Amino acid sequence: MRLLSVRTYVTVSATKRLRPLPSALASDNSKARVFEYTAPPLGTVQAYDEAVALLEKEQQRLAQEIASLGSGAASKGDAVETSENGAPKNDSRIKKLKVALGLTQLDKHWEFNAGRVDFDSLRKDPNSIGALTFEALKARRFETVLTPKIVKLADVHNLYVDAFPGKTRNLLKPAVNLEVNFQNTAWEACYGQPVPPNWALFSPKVTINTHSDKPKRYTLVLMDLDRQSLSSQSIHEWCHWLITDISVTNRLTIEPGSSPYLAPSTLDTANLTDASFHPSQPSTEPKLPGAVVLPYIPPHPANSNPRKTHRYLLTIFEQPEGKSLDISLEAIRSEAIKNQSSSIQNRAAWEKDFLGEKEEAMHFVERGAFSTWGFATQHQLNVAGYAFFTAGWNLHTPDIFTRLGIHEPVFGAFPQNPTDQVHKVNQATTNAVNLLGDSLLSSLSLSQIQQLNRGTVPVVPRFKLPTRSSIKADAMKTVWAERIAAKTVAAASAVSGKAPKGGKKASGKSAARPISAAIKLTPKMPRLTTVGSVAVVKAKQSDVAGGSMVGEVTKSVFEKRGRYHNV
Repeated sequence: MRLLSVRTYVTVSATKRLRPLPSALASDNSKARVFEYTAPPLGTVQAYDEAVALLEKEQQRLAQEIASLGSGAASKGDAVETSENGAPKNDSRIKKLKVALGLTQLDKHWEFNAGRVDFDSLRKDPNSIGALTFEALKARRFETVLTPKIVKLADVHNLYVDAFPGKTRNLLKPAVNLEVNFQNTAWEACYGQPVPPNWALFSPKVTINTHSDKPKRYTLVLMDLDRQSLSSQSIHEWCHWLITDISVTNRLTIEPGSSPYLAPSTLDTANLTDASFHPSQPSTEPKLPGAVVLPYIPPHPANSNPRKTHRYLLTIFEQPEGKSLDISLEAIRSEAIKNQSSSIQNRAAWEKDFLGEKEEAMHFVERGAFSTWGFATQHQLNVAGYAFFTAGWNLHTPDIFTRLGIHEPVFGAFPQNPTDQVHKVNQATTNAVNLLGDSLLSSLSLSQIQQLNRGTVPVVPRFKLPTRSSIKADAMKTVWAERIAAKTVAAASAVSGKAPKGGKKASGKSAARPISAAIKLTPKMPRLTTVGSVAVVKAKQSDVAGGSMVGEVTKSVFEKRGRYHNV
């Protein structure tokens, strides 16, 4: 019957038509159109008529069996058989019959495939035919479509090498559907999508779908797999979020919230430049399930040259049955300090990761002291599901460091001439103080960013008396600027597909010329070099190392011989 219903759905899905939105939902200027399900009339295709007749018969049979089981369970009184999870056997049988009945309804298939299902509203009546049917379709899509995609991209991002060593894609197929979404995303699954750090400023909405009525306990861990460390001169894992003893039966949603370590922003977030989206502060903090061992800290990848993309892995571990996890942060800290090599402990302060009061309060040592697989092995946890996204430094990441009140590192190649490099950094810092003020880095022009990267004294052009030659040269510059503007407009029209005045379409060879001219005329925005990055960090008014424009710790670091790596 399942095969017949799917085949019939394919036949009917080809008949869906475009209809305009109702006037109550569409604005006056809106031309939006939406798909609506429309079944073809009977008597057109004989095969379709026979399929509909069979489906109606099957629907009547299933409805009668559901009604008989419901009335039979009520008449038995106290004598009720139970299944393994403690639920009455009749209830589980009725749920299966409701799913089978829902799968024979073609409009259910169309609504699910068209993305027209509101799962939040369906949870108000989880035992309805619609809710059970859509959950079954969701579980089927996760198994057949999403799981292969997650496994393939996890292999591409080397998760089975770095996070789950010794495991392969065949051994770690996720059994739990883990949905991770931030304020402006609506992903069915999270498998490596790039996320700007300011999008992840607040904790995501995490939905755990076990597709099982048996209650189980889980542990949630969010790890940065590419955290850079100055002390060990290497890349290691770092924990952003850890919650244990999460009890889940079929489905659980962890609502989005904030971070207890985030201070209010001093920026005008409503008018941020170079930001397509900026999240809003949650009105209320949700009550998180389980035991929060390490509260959420937003991703804050450090600036590095060359640019590095960080992988953030959110893993759901299944705990041993009937056992809760007892995790001691004090024990983790003492073990981490004990395992530090003597070479790291004896290094100078500016050669190690800086740990201030805020870093200590947020348990930076403990968060970097364990790995994903080591944590699972130590506590005998099984990987039930995982999701991951990527993020890299952008112009709004320094504001996250400021709001957390922590030290912002900058990583770059060691200079061949440290003395000259320190002079460049100091001059670039002075330039940054004069150029930035309270504004954002994205407000600087191209020439100003180049000035920061060079770390040179700004040159004021000398005043020159106008002469006939200079006036003529200025006029020629104006003429050339107008010609360049005309070429740019012509290139834009060629790209948009407009034909020339003659009415004939330009050939591929002639059309390529104005396009290449437009590309040459568009200046490429340079990213900050190591000198420019260090200067911006030093020039911040909110330098947590001290109250002045340049903090005392920052100043002491730069007085050392070229130790500008970590400011």
